[in-house]
Amino acid sequence: MLRYLNILSTGSIVLLHAAAHNPTGVDPTQENWRLIADLMKSKKLSPFFDTAYQGFASGSLEIDAYPIRLFNEIGFQMIVAQSYAKNMGLYGERIGALHVVCSSNQTAEKVLSQLKYFLLLSFFQNIFLENYFTIFFS
Repeated sequence: MLRYLNILSTGSIVLLHAAAHNPTGVDPTQENWRLIADLMKSKKLSPFFDTAYQGFASGSLEIDAYPIRLFNEIGFQMIVAQSYAKNMGLYGERIGALHVVCSSNQTAEKVLSQLKYFLLLSFFQNIFLENYFTIFFS
């Protein structure tokens, strides 16, 4: 993994599974995570964590959150997509949270503006599609 991260361009976004890596199930150790974080910091890579199985790998929500907490302590700006469907036994449902860690209030305001835009766009597109299917396929 470190070899792969080393060849990425500066500013690349890297998708990381915080725990219960899918599909391998092989998770980095805390020492491995430190090496990954240090390399990503030096290469200015941006982490995007997927935490669909938090608590499943170790049996502890705290332990499985270690990489996210580590990257936060180091000072990364990052995105964390957290799914609760499996943790709550709601298979097939879309329930979760999107967390965006920003380095400043100014950056947070810009990110929030973009998220609001995409949420509104998604909402109105779904209304259009629902009406389209109702009209043409009823």
